[in-house]
Amino acid sequence: MKKIISIVIFLLISTHTAVAVEKMKFKYNFHENLPKKWVTEFENIMNIVQEEFPINENTNNIVKLAISRNKPFNIYLWLDTNKDPFPEFKKNGKKFIMNESAIMGDGEGNTWMQMKVHKQDLRENVSMSYYVVVHEYFHIYQKALSKLLRKSLSDYNPKWLVEGGATVLGNIYTRQYYGKDTLKNDIQDRKRWKFKKATKEPHLYEKHETSPHKGYDSNYAGSSFILLAFVNELQKKNNISEEEAFELVFREYWIQRSKQAFDNNYWRVAFKKTFGMTVPEFYERLSKYKRKDLKKILPSKTLKIQDVFS
Repeated sequence: MKKIISIVIFLLISTHTAVAVEKMKFKYNFHENLPKKWVTEFENIMNIVQEEFPINENTNNIVKLAISRNKPFNIYLWLDTNKDPFPEFKKNGKKFIMNESAIMGDGEGNTWMQMKVHKQDLRENVSMSYYVVVHEYFHIYQKALSKLLRKSLSDYNPKWLVEGGATVLGNIYTRQYYGKDTLKNDIQDRKRWKFKKATKEPHLYEKHETSPHKGYDSNYAGSSFILLAFVNELQKKNNISEEEAFELVFREYWIQRSKQAFDNNYWRVAFKKTFGMTVPEFYERLSKYKRKDLKKILPSKTLKIQDVFS
């Protein structure tokens, strides 16, 4: 009987230890002009994403070190206004004026997330503002997995994987939880991106400066198309499910990227090791796509984030 009790106690302790994984801490800095209802939903979204694809001490040694320092990752949020929302905000004595939603850094190792909530979204499509929350959090997730917490993602990875991934995931989330997304309309809108550029010159979408957001990749529609086409090719080439293909793109690539040197060309090595396909091989496949294929590569309507991050 004593032996059985000892085993039970051991199992209880072991179970407790396995569950008690410390997650990355976030500090929410809400501007007073944000509606309380929106703030409540933001906190709900953050709880969900941290549960489904968390950043915790088991992620890697870089994240574990960041957590051990007990310094939270700051998130600044405000309702759009012409005024500087946080006039007191400074890093290393330098004043930063926040005017966009992004993951920012001061060049001295300090990184934070900032988000401008648009009044028009609150009036017309509030789920769009929730999409931005998931989009930006996913950038932190990408940075954490790839050990780039203090470095720029797009300096070491292709823009279409960075922004295309965050855009597609954000839309999968908003469709699942709010029944709305803009992905289909965005990639079918000829004004938002150049189909021929994306299929014939996809290397341009590897950098922000060669495929500017307001140039021919509005709302990252072109990057999203390339990302979705890639997921489609992974399914066909490797004979895997949609969920498995997205898991490779959303998680496994970033883990593999962490094992490579911090060089803007080494992402190609991680690409080949993760996907079993070289970048030129994928670009050759991409060149065969036609506009009629756009509807075929959209995520399944029943796809949930839990299906991917299981």
